[in-house]
Amino acid sequence: MNLKFDDISSAESVTLAAPVKAAAATLPTTLEEWVAWLQDQEMPIFSRTVQRLNAAAQDRRAGVMEISRIILEDPSLTAKLLKLSNSTYYNPSRQNLATVTRAMVVIGLNPICDLAIACSFIETILNQRNKDRVNQEIARSLHAAVQAKALAVMCKDPVPEEVFIAALLHNIGHIAFWCFEQEQGKRIGRLMDEQNMDPDQAEKSVLGFKLKQLGSALGKTWKLGGLIGDTFSTSVPSSRRSECVRLGCEVARLSAKGWEDPELHRVQLKMAEISGHPPKEIEALVKSNTGNAVKLANQFGATAAVPFIPKVEKSLVAGVELESEQESPGTEEVQEDKNQVTVLQVVQEISNALASDFNLNLVFQMIIEGIYLSLRMDRVLFALMTPDRRVLKEKSSLGWPETNRQSLLQIPAAGVPENLFSHAVNRNQAIWARKEASHPLYERYTPWIATHMGSHECLISPFGLNNKVIGCFYADRALHHEPMNQAIFEAFKQITQQANIALKLSQLQN
Repeated sequence: MNLKFDDISSAESVTLAAPVKAAAATLPTTLEEWVAWLQDQEMPIFSRTVQRLNAAAQDRRAGVMEISRIILEDPSLTAKLLKLSNSTYYNPSRQNLATVTRAMVVIGLNPICDLAIACSFIETILNQRNKDRVNQEIARSLHAAVQAKALAVMCKDPVPEEVFIAALLHNIGHIAFWCFEQEQGKRIGRLMDEQNMDPDQAEKSVLGFKLKQLGSALGKTWKLGGLIGDTFSTSVPSSRRSECVRLGCEVARLSAKGWEDPELHRVQLKMAEISGHPPKEIEALVKSNTGNAVKLANQFGATAAVPFIPKVEKSLVAGVELESEQESPGTEEVQEDKNQVTVLQVVQEISNALASDFNLNLVFQMIIEGIYLSLRMDRVLFALMTPDRRVLKEKSSLGWPETNRQSLLQIPAAGVPENLFSHAVNRNQAIWARKEASHPLYERYTPWIATHMGSHECLISPFGLNNKVIGCFYADRALHHEPMNQAIFEAFKQITQQANIALKLSQLQN
């Protein structure tokens, strides 16, 4: 049997972040200056995340593995993404998703990639200036996204999650501006309040451009393509999908004026027309969607935006019971320990993958990610034996800072003296090592290990087929130095054992 692991690689990553410019002495004055200022001065971390995710999504060599690695580099983003992926709203089948890799398989690579961008964006702006106005914009965006996705589902859209993300990010120019504005925002507000000026007119009067144009320009700079790009590029919907986005945004905007607004009624009639559902059913659905918007605001961590989502009194409309109480901020938040991915979840998830038409590369990636998340490891490595059986060559890893990596690790797996890896390979058994004089593996911390891996407490587990080792998993806590115990070692062996099962099943299938 000739096994290939060509898809698994963490060595090749594209450095995309533009160099950060010196701090601007004055606020930007043109559309181009605003785009550059937001990208380089105020939102560089988000900008880099977006560019890396988009590059990985478009790179056929990278795909799922590279995207999951980028997401996993940010623990807060990972936790938020997994939480959303396990919510009834995003995962109605309630499949237990313990890894980002599995979430991409179940929900879809592009929706997860877009959702990661949305999570990163909202996290970037939550603690910025002018909080009330920012929270209003976040509330409107989340409300629009929920309404657009619900309409897309009624229209039998093949990927309603993409409609959700497109609507969520449609107002990105407004949100970015109100996060970082100074006096210009106040001037826009005064024109709207004192002269009853239309928002577009007020923005153009003060800035020389509309915030819609800023959103479109940012979308192009960040390469937000697909449906997101389509909705930015034209005010006239080019498809039923982009019409769902537009109508969702209109519902969010008009419902803020009141549920009896005549314009809102006309929008609902249009929704009924394109979906083929009765107007009364649409009206009930639109109102009940506010409950989902509240839940999502809490799940995104935007609890301060909840009061700005239009409320609906408890009633019965067209036979549909509406969400009544608006959930209080924090209702959806769970304790840290409950949000932690467990070993049982990881093993169950891998078992489910093995029971279907599994992809060997994805299973190995799930194992790496499962070790990283459930055992709270700082660094995890997956290496394969070279044909001459003298070297273990790194194929995928998590936790190693890119700036410190010059090349793939090539770990000696044969010869004398034995190191930690060759010791594990020669005996074909997992080891738990500490560099303590009293520890039996103390002398296996050879100069090569100390130089290239560090002298950290670590776990190593070989795996293979028919008693022949073909690779190893390595894990440590090199950054936080939290001590390990027997339970962690047993859990590590339990997860890595899934590699042997996957290889055996692959052999049987072949």
